[in-house]
Amino acid sequence: MSCSAEPVATIALRYADCQILIGELRAERDPRLLDLCAQHLAAMTPPVGWLVDDARLADLATGRH
Repeated sequence: MSCSAEPVATIALRYADCQILIGELRAERDPRLLDLCAQHLAAMTPPVGWLVDDARLADLATGRH
């Protein structure tokens, strides 16, 4: 996948739990994770039955960045 926009978040797919984890963009790229731009992140739809857990929202609620 190739996108010229800057990534804003890193996602991990947890197949065993049928879960997509969204976190802050990691400083170093990890080939096991996906870095997505804002447009692709907003357009992302999980497979049927999967849950999306956005840890960035939890950090905002607790005041952590």
